[in-house]
Amino acid sequence: MDNFGTGNAGRSWAPVARYALLGTTACVAVAAGAAAILFHGQADGIFWRAVIGAGVVAGVVAAPLLALIANERRKFGALKSEISRLSSVDALTSVLNGGVFASLIDAFRSSSAGSSRRQGALLVVDIDDFRAINARFGHAWGDEVLKIVAGAIKSSVRTGDLVGRIGGEEFGVFLPGASKENAERVAERIRGSISDTILEPGGRNCPLTVSVGAVLFEDQLEFDEMFRKADGRLSEAKARGRNRVEFVQVSGNGDERSTLNA
Repeated sequence: MDNFGTGNAGRSWAPVARYALLGTTACVAVAAGAAAILFHGQADGIFWRAVIGAGVVAGVVAAPLLALIANERRKFGALKSEISRLSSVDALTSVLNGGVFASLIDAFRSSSAGSSRRQGALLVVDIDDFRAINARFGHAWGDEVLKIVAGAIKSSVRTGDLVGRIGGEEFGVFLPGASKENAERVAERIRGSISDTILEPGGRNCPLTVSVGAVLFEDQLEFDEMFRKADGRLSEAKARGRNRVEFVQVSGNGDERSTLNA
């Protein structure tokens, strides 16, 4: 961890040093050149003292000033990056916020237009009895549950998959390119890892489970349509007892069929 931080710090300061060095070199060259023009024709001793002196003074003045300017630019750039990151993620769970999540899915659909295969899946993961958890243990523990579930989901997906918080206790998982088997495996891994979580606020047992509704697609739909279908399967999972996975598969021609009950 320390090595990683040191490497990042070195990379963040490298542009500052480069900017200051190049800028100082340019200032020294300009000052020395101006002195050479002004003192042209003077005795060699006077000429070179003037040229060297102008360069030294320019370097002494320019180096710290340019370093300060470059550092302020670095901090401003870092601040802009952090603001951009924070505007894209849910502050509590550090997954994508709902708007960004939906927009990225629709952007994926647009970018893959014309490709031969756009299969994948959208999972909607909802915490079972979340209101009861808040009522029994308090909102601080409710927030902790949201973080636990978000962490379990993130640890269950691949790099490149999208995870977002799309409602109070509801999360979305987009699995671009996933096969039926891959998507079912991910959904069950999420459900199982959360149901295996031991949560004991104040020494009291707090069972934690999620229900998952999902749509498998062969030709990607718009986000709103995919969400509607996945949410319908989520309602089915709730009606059948919670802590389960319900899928619907949508073929290229729009036909639907249920594929998995876990």
